[in-house]
Amino acid sequence: MSQPITLFDFQEEAVGRLTEAIEEWVTEFSQRVRYWGTTPIPFIGHLKAVTGAGKTPILSKVVGNLEPALVLWTSKSSAVVEQTYRNLVGKYRHLLPKDVQILRERPSKGEWEQLIEADSGLTIWVTTVGSWNEAEAASAGGSESARLNMHRPHPDWGGDMSPWEQLRTSLKRPIWVVYDESHNQTPAQLDQLIGLKPIGFLLASATPPQSPRFTEFAKVIDEDSVMRSIAEMGRVRVSTKDVVEKQLLKHTIAVENYDSDPDQLLDSVVVLHRQLEEAARQSHANIRPKSLYVVEKSNPVKDDLVARPVAIWEHLRARGVPAREIAIYTQTKVVPDEAERVSSLSELQAHHRHIICNRSLQEGWDDPEVYIEYFDDESNSYVRIAQIIGRAIRQPSAQHFSDDALNTATLYVRVPNKRFEEIIEGLKKELSLYSTDDGEAFDAPAIRVRTKADPLPEVPLKSEFDGALKLPNYQLGEADMAEEIAKIKAMSRQMFDVQDLLAPGQRRIMKISLRGESDDTRYEVLAASLRRKNGEYLHRRIQARSRHCVHLLEPEIFTGPAFEQKSCSGSVAQKLLSERADSVVQAFENTVEIVPVHILGGETWIAGPHRPSSGQMSAFRNAAHEKYSARSFNSDELEFAKTIDDLNLGTWMRNPSRGDGYGVQLPVKVGDSSTFYPDFLWWVKERCFALDPTGRHILNEKVRGKLLTIDQPRIILLSRGRVLNDWSSVAEADGWTIVRPRVNRSPAPEFFSSLSDALKRIAATA
Repeated sequence: MSQPITLFDFQEEAVGRLTEAIEEWVTEFSQRVRYWGTTPIPFIGHLKAVTGAGKTPILSKVVGNLEPALVLWTSKSSAVVEQTYRNLVGKYRHLLPKDVQILRERPSKGEWEQLIEADSGLTIWVTTVGSWNEAEAASAGGSESARLNMHRPHPDWGGDMSPWEQLRTSLKRPIWVVYDESHNQTPAQLDQLIGLKPIGFLLASATPPQSPRFTEFAKVIDEDSVMRSIAEMGRVRVSTKDVVEKQLLKHTIAVENYDSDPDQLLDSVVVLHRQLEEAARQSHANIRPKSLYVVEKSNPVKDDLVARPVAIWEHLRARGVPAREIAIYTQTKVVPDEAERVSSLSELQAHHRHIICNRSLQEGWDDPEVYIEYFDDESNSYVRIAQIIGRAIRQPSAQHFSDDALNTATLYVRVPNKRFEEIIEGLKKELSLYSTDDGEAFDAPAIRVRTKADPLPEVPLKSEFDGALKLPNYQLGEADMAEEIAKIKAMSRQMFDVQDLLAPGQRRIMKISLRGESDDTRYEVLAASLRRKNGEYLHRRIQARSRHCVHLLEPEIFTGPAFEQKSCSGSVAQKLLSERADSVVQAFENTVEIVPVHILGGETWIAGPHRPSSGQMSAFRNAAHEKYSARSFNSDELEFAKTIDDLNLGTWMRNPSRGDGYGVQLPVKVGDSSTFYPDFLWWVKERCFALDPTGRHILNEKVRGKLLTIDQPRIILLSRGRVLNDWSSVAEADGWTIVRPRVNRSPAPEFFSSLSDALKRIAATA
């Protein structure tokens, strides 16, 4: 039996941020409900993460903190719903409360009665949009989703009143909505769900929800400074860099385009598939690569003699692919007698290595062994292609292989040449939504798009520098936490009084029924019911503020009589626990040291080739590489590069952000980044200077102080303009300020009228 999954740090961080935002929202609403017209404004949490980042386990753990509640977990895709249900009752079950009730589409009479009448506990009802949306049901005709529509009475299990009306009028617990793959929603669908007066939405998608009513909600919240900050907390982005570093995703997407007949593409697919199988054998990798063949039409159109799924099947057979390895997952009416067809994801078998499909696999099917995606029809939009990418982006066994072909997904498309660059740019933009921490372009994105037309060959180091440009690696070390740990242990032994565990006003409202009461009372009851174990609450608050800090604390210190007690959101106990978390993280940030890495093989960073992100290049005389991609620089950075190159002093290189770049862990986040990546590395004589001219770090005392303690490389922070002596802000737009380590003196802002003068002063200290 497989071991229950353990969430990665980045997943736990997302859970903590969403849960904290929910608790603060509910607590604030328990004191004063905000309305748009007569509608109480729901919490809108937005989890933005690439396919494979673990949205379902993240949301599962968040939902587990919501009881008492009914969670309507929905998606447009039946494949997503089917897989979600299997995961919630299977590998993610341990992330939920022990007594959770999980329903799939049509409940039994007893399950429905329990769902409506229960005033405690957690029920998760996993449904397709078609089961509750009137428009979807109408378009579905006689399908199962139409028959299960909640707007119709179902006497056999739901009684004489429609399930929807009972949810609106008879439910005792608050409703939350989880909308998976929510980029597929429509404004009408969101508006219909708002009619249930849910406490909140948890939306999982790459893009925010689009609805006029959501826009109006946002306007009201934006005028309230307290609620605006909480709403911002509820927008959580998982960095694709974190996902790739955990080896959950393939790191390259290769796009092959043939502006010709599809047989040429199919031949290429078969050849590459066999090469991948051989690579897996040579690497002793326990994987069997799969190919997807995506068609737009399941049956013949116009003058076609056979349907495209059949034509592809026959082509594969003619190229020696066994019939047993091919599955047809389309609504094709006539297929060869020898063909194996499947009508659901559950019917796909391990021996199906070539899968002919249509939109059914657009979302929700997770199989890391998919390496190749072939698009049969001419593609004119990256959107259609991007919707399928998720099926091939996950990495088998969560490990990257020595043969890079096994870390690469390949797309075969037919695109008019004049549109190909536009589509590739669209794909890159789609992936860049996840790839950067701060939205800026950089040379080594988490997921790289490679094309045959633009192979982007690496630019090697100049021969005299190959293997010679190296720096020590650093990491966050220990911190002086003894006093804080002692305070946590003392706190764990001192039981809280009952009144300190309760939310304000709970004694008054515990006797009031949710049904028929005002929205104010409804939120007060909910705030009173959101109870957490004190130890878990303290651990999560520390974790949300600093991943590294929480790793320095033994799990045992979060146990004890007081930490087994449960407290309500907004209670005195949680306020004291939050203050303790702030104090712990403050001590960590003040005392943690940046120390050299002593792990065998990880002690040293060595400069490697430049990996360009576009074919447009800029040449430099004194750089470690002959040229750099134009996209390596924004306008300020390009000015910096030209200035340092014109000095003819030493050798410099553009340091890539992420990927193979040189980075130093930080005790405090700057923006969304916990790692300092200097923009430039500059070797002058025996000294290396790590130069960061963005000004992001220069004003942050904790970050500035830690970075300037490093001797090799010597870190220099620069900012355009004059930084005031008290470090409070930047005044004047002209000139440059640097801050650098100084012997026997504290660092102080040093102003220069030009960048050239500032760099000469730095070089003079080598």
